[in-house]
Amino acid sequence: MAANSRMLVRYGKSSRDLLKHKHSLFEQNDMHQEEADRVAALYTHQPRRTRCKCCEGALDHHSFTKMGIDYAVCIRCGHLNGGHEDTEAFCSSIYIEDRGAHQRSFDAESEAHYRDRTNDIYVPKAEFLIDALNATGEDPKCLSFADLGAGSGYFVAALLHCGLVNAKGFETSEGQIGLAKRMLGNGKIEFCDLDEAIHIAATLDAEVFSLVHVLEHVREPRKLLAALKQNPSVKYIFLAVPLFSPCVYFEMIFPTVFHRHLTCGHTHLFSESSIDWLCSEFELIRVAEWWFGTDILDWYRNVMVRIHQQPETAKMADKWAELWAPAIDDLQLELDRRRMSSEVHLLLRIER
Repeated sequence: MAANSRMLVRYGKSSRDLLKHKHSLFEQNDMHQEEADRVAALYTHQPRRTRCKCCEGALDHHSFTKMGIDYAVCIRCGHLNGGHEDTEAFCSSIYIEDRGAHQRSFDAESEAHYRDRTNDIYVPKAEFLIDALNATGEDPKCLSFADLGAGSGYFVAALLHCGLVNAKGFETSEGQIGLAKRMLGNGKIEFCDLDEAIHIAATLDAEVFSLVHVLEHVREPRKLLAALKQNPSVKYIFLAVPLFSPCVYFEMIFPTVFHRHLTCGHTHLFSESSIDWLCSEFELIRVAEWWFGTDILDWYRNVMVRIHQQPETAKMADKWAELWAPAIDDLQLELDRRRMSSEVHLLLRIER
């Protein structure tokens, strides 16, 4: 479906608050890279992907190779596909089987850190959703919300913070649910297995379903959207997805720096054309959009890490920060306005 010409559209977001929570990407690059290599090796042992994750068009070519993985841009819809399937074994390994280090990080998270992360990263998302619903004539406080793939409950916490008390989430990771219960109490985040998510989408009595960086992780995103479409209770889908953006090109040319965007659980990336394809097929009307990203921040990080990796250049790290850190948001805003950002948030109305 074509975008509504009267819809709410925003561009850009300050990187300041995000930087507060991303120190480990600068300081522990090798640890993150080791985990990415482990997941990449697991992924390349899965069967070949022959159909596009978005439009189910044939994938009989590849566009580039990164970390030993072939990728193909779908000729029909423009979606970026990894060369292998997200099998049940693969998804279980990276989403459900909480390894010890991850569990310790959940157990160690403090209430102050949880609150700061909620306020800095997730409350702006909730506020945008509220503004978008208000722009459609809805009263958000009269609606019910369900967050699929709720993780540790940050977005549900943000909704509650903004006064949307009829909100709950569903998550597959026991470790993350434990953290959510510790921070939010019982009853706000419930367990669901990977296959149960589609049943919840099809049957739960909720008017707004949020999929905040979830659609790229589920094995069958088309089935999930079809389930939401058939659920008569659902009026809106709040969607956040990663995009095929300049981030990917930076990752191509910085192989020794952790690939944050197209790596691990991100085996495929959306484009505006592939989003348009899904909206047309499932009769979803775009009523609000927020384009922002971390492309320039990732470019800055890639160079910074490489400077530190080379003894002969390490002394120039402070100079690099002095020159470029103040320009990150201005440069990113130009990409966002051109819809070249690494992610987009969308409020979609289901047409019936």
